[in-house]
Amino acid sequence: MKKKTALILAGLLCALSIAACGPSDSSSGKKDAEGAGDSSKLVIAISEQQEEFYRKAISKYCKLHPEVEVEIETVPFIDNSPTEKMEKNKKAVKDMQVQVMAGKGPDVFLLDESNQALPDMIKSSYGGVFLDLNTVIEDLKDLPLNQTVMKAGEVDGKQYFLPLGYMLAGVAVAEGALGDWEPSSGQPAQFLEEIASHTGVSGFPTEFLLREYMPGLFGTPALDYEEETAAFSEELRNLAKLLDEGREFSSEGAPELPDVTMLGHCTGSVFESLVQRSFASGTDVKFLPFPNGEGGINAQVNVFAAVRANSPEASQAGDFLAFLLSDEAQGGTGWEGFGNGKMFGAVPVNNNAVVPALQYQFALGTGVDSEEAKGKAEELFQITQQVTTARFCYYENSLVFQALFMTSEESSVEEKLDDLENELRFYFDE
Repeated sequence: MKKKTALILAGLLCALSIAACGPSDSSSGKKDAEGAGDSSKLVIAISEQQEEFYRKAISKYCKLHPEVEVEIETVPFIDNSPTEKMEKNKKAVKDMQVQVMAGKGPDVFLLDESNQALPDMIKSSYGGVFLDLNTVIEDLKDLPLNQTVMKAGEVDGKQYFLPLGYMLAGVAVAEGALGDWEPSSGQPAQFLEEIASHTGVSGFPTEFLLREYMPGLFGTPALDYEEETAAFSEELRNLAKLLDEGREFSSEGAPELPDVTMLGHCTGSVFESLVQRSFASGTDVKFLPFPNGEGGINAQVNVFAAVRANSPEASQAGDFLAFLLSDEAQGGTGWEGFGNGKMFGAVPVNNNAVVPALQYQFALGTGVDSEEAKGKAEELFQITQQVTTARFCYYENSLVFQALFMTSEESSVEEKLDDLENELRFYFDE
């Protein structure tokens, strides 16, 4: 199991490439700064999946603050291909991790679930790596931020991480298949079985997404950082066994709904595509979020920010993060100004931004009436307000997915989870 875990942790590495702030804004910003005298330099590390959006956001920020020079480091998504390039990338990220732990490196991190440079952000916070951002939050007290999601960034009362967006896992169902029926199950495994039974389908075409995000469905984490223990709940074990053994839930050829989907997925949403197709066909699609076992639904924070604790640009970094959450950047007028449709890959934590963002995504390039798209966006906004818990789940998701579904051992789910739980006894001592 130690070898397996080593492979898992090795798979959580990524690499860095360095680029300028923005082709035009960066150069003009430097000139203006030189003319003004003193200048500061803010180094921002950005996950590749969010790069196109954030480059535009940074360019907008630079226009408002021409005295600030910004340098961008791109943290690209990589896989485990045995190539020379990947080996160089892995070495580069190891170097960056050493730099960060030594109190150096980028000032600001804009990361998402696809980034693996700092895979367990919660654990990293206990090492004093990141700055407490409570003062940034205080300056944003008048904004309608989703406070439940914001709390996910708190560790021991300090806001080490600033959630920028989140995603919800659910099942998309054609309205005609539901009628007046609503699911009543409070646990994910029973919820999935109940929907399959009611709709009479034998397959969930994108059920693999559920496997990748399974631990994050639950309000209670598997890793307890205060007690320094790891435990996989009976409910999580039940869902894992259902997904591993219930082959009827894995028919990739099933043409009908329901379909396991993600609202606010950082690399693209199946649900978004289904909604766009539903406008053309006249068949509405409903999103039924997975219950978290605690009377609500759990949000998985998948886009977030942090600031290096000893950054000399801490004040400027805080001002920049406040801008990212502002109505100007995310609110009702913020989206279309960023251009070509490459959007922020999450449900925005600023509630003012949720409906405009979803409306823009649903209508873009489809010819759909904007008001029809707005109606669906408003419906989904109401679902986001059902969130009762929110967590950083990437590390748990990755561990369980790799251990259960990416190994060829002829072991039961129970045995694999027990092995993983036993191996994690030493995790907090590392």
